[in-house]
Amino acid sequence: MLLRLKVSEISKNKGWTMRELSERLMVDHQTVMYWNQGRTFPRLPMMLKVCHLLDCKLDDLVDT
Repeated sequence: MLLRLKVSEISKNKGWTMRELSERLMVDHQTVMYWNQGRTFPRLPMMLKVCHLLDCKLDDLVDT
């Protein structure tokens, strides 16, 4: 089963680029790209921070 974060889709709804989101999260833009591709997965505290910034629920963020 592949898990990935739908950060690209949700951040676009906020009008943010992936780079802008990575700057707000204080992580490298490639890190956010890897989450979106399912190559890596953030730890729960970072996922909660992403949810807070994007104003979404964890269920909305995770794509299985």
